[in-house]
Amino acid sequence: MGEKKAFSITDVYLLLAVIIWGSDYLFAKIALREVSPISFSAMRTAISTAVLIPFFVKREKNWSVSVRHFSWLVGLALLGTVLNRIFWAIGLSLTTASNSALLMATSPIFVLIGSSIFLRTVVTSRAVLGILLSFVGVFLMIQGDWKGGLMGSETFRGDLIIIAAAVLWALFTVLAKKLLKEYSSLKVTAYVMLIGTILFLPFLPNEKGGGWGEISWLAWFSVLYVAILGNCLAYFFWIWGIQNIGPMRTGLYQYLMPVVTILLAVPFLKETLTAIQVWGAAVVFGGIFLARFE
Repeated sequence: MGEKKAFSITDVYLLLAVIIWGSDYLFAKIALREVSPISFSAMRTAISTAVLIPFFVKREKNWSVSVRHFSWLVGLALLGTVLNRIFWAIGLSLTTASNSALLMATSPIFVLIGSSIFLRTVVTSRAVLGILLSFVGVFLMIQGDWKGGLMGSETFRGDLIIIAAAVLWALFTVLAKKLLKEYSSLKVTAYVMLIGTILFLPFLPNEKGGGWGEISWLAWFSVLYVAILGNCLAYFFWIWGIQNIGPMRTGLYQYLMPVVTILLAVPFLKETLTAIQVWGAAVVFGGIFLARFE
C-alpha cells in the first residue's frame, strides 16, 4: 500500500518523446539537403509554436508570468530553442544522423554536472568516475576509424557542434526545473516556444537557392514532422517529465534515442558505424549508468 509505481504515465510520455526525437534525425537530415540549418531551425520552431499556442490558450486559464520569471523564460528560450536548435541543425548537416544521436545521448552527463552546479546535487566519487569514463567514450565516437587522427575525421567539426548542442540542452533541462516549480509545463513550453519564434523571425527565409517555394514535398513533410511531433509534442512530453520526475531521471531516457535513430539511419540513409564508435557508445552509456545509479 502506498508503493510507488515502477512505470507511470510520465514514463510513457518520455518513451514517446525519445522515439519521436530519434526519428527526427532521419527527417531533419532529409530536410537539410534543401534547407539551410538556421532557416530549418527557424521554420520548425515557428510551425510548432503555431500548433501549440491555440492549445495553450484553450487549456491555460492564467497566462501571466512575473517580470523576473519572464527574463528567465527568455534565457530558457535562448538555450533550449534558439541556440540548441541552431547548433543541432548545423552539427547534423556536418556529421551523420547516427553520430549526432549518439553524441546527443551524452546530455545526461552534462545534466549531472549542471545539477551539481545549479541545483547543488551531490556528486559522488562514483559519479565523477562515470563522467570521466563517458568522456573517454565520446573521444572514441568522434575518433571513428583511427585514420588520419582525431582532427582528420570527416565528421569532427559536426561532432563537436553536436556536443555543444548536448551541453545547451542539458543546461535547459536543469534550469527549467526552477521555473517549473512556479508554472505548469504547458505554460513554460508555450512561452519558451513563442519567445524562440520571435527571436528566429529574421532567419525564416530559406538561404538555399529557390527559397521555401522550391523545396520538394518530402523536404516539407520532414520539416512538418520535426516541427509538429518533435518540436511540439515531444517537447511538451519532455517538459512534463522534468516537472514530474526531475531532470536527472528525465535525462536517462536519452539512452533510447540513438537506438531509434540508428535503426532508421542505417537502412534509409545508408549510414554505417565503425566498431570503435560502437565501443565508444557502450563506454558512454556505461559511464552514464555508473554516474547515475548507486
